[in-house]
Parts: sequence; C-alpha cells; structure tokens
Amino acid sequence: MAAWLSRLQLNRDSAFGGPRIRDVQVETYRGSQLTVLKMSAAGISDLRFRHHPAMVSVVIPTRGRFQGVAAGRSFTAVLNQVGCVLLPDDPLALTAGSDVLSALVMQLPLQGLLDLCQRQGVAQPNLHLLLDALAGQERLLLACCERLLQLALRPEGEARSTLALPLEASVLAVMASGLVGRDQLPHGSVQDAHALHVERAMAYMESHMSEVIALQDLCQSCYISARTLQVSFQKVRGCTPLQALQEIRLVSLRKHLLKRLDLREACALVGLPPTGRMAANYKRLFGELPSRTRQRAGRVISRVDGL
Repeated sequence: MAAWLSRLQLNRDSAFGGPRIRDVQVETYRGSQLTVLKMSAAGISDLRFRHHPAMVSVVIPTRGRFQGVAAGRSFTAVLNQVGCVLLPDDPLALTAGSDVLSALVMQLPLQGLLDLCQRQGVAQPNLHLLLDALAGQERLLLACCERLLQLALRPEGEARSTLALPLEASVLAVMASGLVGRDQLPHGSVQDAHALHVERAMAYMESHMSEVIALQDLCQSCYISARTLQVSFQKVRGCTPLQALQEIRLVSLRKHLLKRLDLREACALVGLPPTGRMAANYKRLFGELPSRTRQRAGRVISRVDGL
C-alpha cells in the first residue's frame, strides 16, 4: 500500500492511517508500462486524496460497498465494473459502506497513453471519455491483471517478460482504442467504435495480403486486444477476423483469375496455397472452381509486332 500511496498526495486528515484500519493487504505488479495493484483493507470509513500529476489510474472494485466523488463525478461501486478513472491531479473522496473493501487498480503514465492514442491518429484524446470507453471491457482487464499479479511472483527475467509484455500491451490497447474510438466518432457509440476497428484491420489485410497474417498481427495494427477485435468483427461482419481475411483473399484471387493470371501466381499474390481445400472454399463462395473462373475469362490476347 505504501509503495502505491507514495505516488499520491494523500490527505492525512482522512480516516486513512487511523487506528480503525486493519488487515491491509497489497499485491503488486510493476511492469515497464503498467502497474497493477490488488488492494484490500478493513476498517476504512472514508478516504480522500489527490492523484499523481503524471499518472492515469483505473479502479475496479472487487469486494465491499463504497461510493464517492472522483473529479466532481459521483459514482457508486459495482463489483467487477470500472468504478472510477483518475486523471492527473484529480481529487477523490470515498466513503465506505462495508467493513472490508478491495479493488484492482491499474496505473500507467499519462504520456504513455497519449503516445498510444497518437499512433492511432488522435493526438489529443478526450481523457474524460475513458470511463465510458472501458465499460464492458472489465472481464478482459481483470483477466490480464490477475495473470500479471501471478507473474509478479516469478523472478524477473526474460521468461517473465515474454509472458508479461503482451498482457501489458493488451490492457493499454483496450484503453487507447476505447479513447480513440469515442474521440474520433461524433456520438462515440460502441457500434461505431467496432466499425472503426474492423476498418483498420481490413486495411491491414489488403496491404499485407501476400504475407502470412496472424490474429496478433491484426491486433497490433489496430492497437486492440484479440477479444475486442473478435467482438468487433462479429458485430460488424458476423464472422471472425480470420474468416474475413479468407474471404478477402478469395475475392482478390477471383479478380486475378478473371485476368487469366496463372493460378499458382495468383495464389501467391493473395497469400493462399493452391490446394484442394482452397479450391473447395472458393467454390463454396463463388459456385465454381478457380480453374473454371480462369477458363471463362476469355482468350489471352498476345502482343503482335510490339502492340
């Protein structure tokens, strides 16, 4: 607890630090981009402090009842849902409604979040939209943070970093993509945010069609988690990202075949192997085999006298 609170300008006039507080427990993960704290305490009646001037914190209550005001916005804790978001220098006043309280806190540098948003095309995102943007993403955030807390028990090293860095990236991506989606679109609707993710992923597919494309490549191109990308494609296109990639490749293959390009050459251009399975998928989509499409394209006109 002390390690985390040392980053805060704590109001010592509150009940915090008084004799009523007992059984304080803190689990901590400190990563290169993200700090996760799982905190619990008994006996707190109220708590007031001002947030760190260079950090952003997201609080998800996991046990107990409490309510408060963060940066002038009232909230009542709902378990396993984002309770409040603290921006730099935000004040927080909290009143407990039960003896035991616990919460998960994700904290990251403000500049790191702004850099992620800038990579997605928004240089100055509206940070006040972050609370609403994270609604519905709690299950993913909690799962990533719980895993990070487990990794914190391991000795630091390459093995731990290999597992931890993708989890950190997933948490940060959820925050940045949520902000960008709501900031770029006039009404900030969830459906519009999903459409934006799909549009970016499809653009990446089109520009890298001849290459091997994995789900992780699409996630990195959109700066979002795999779960968010899967949900976006299901809502917008009714399929998975990899199913959409397969369809895009088959449509592009058909265009090449209608130009009477050699089948193997056309397959190489769109990143598809010239196999029986590919031909079956092609027939399922277009009602004919790739060879038949090429035959129907007409005769090849040869050059005569350089014309």
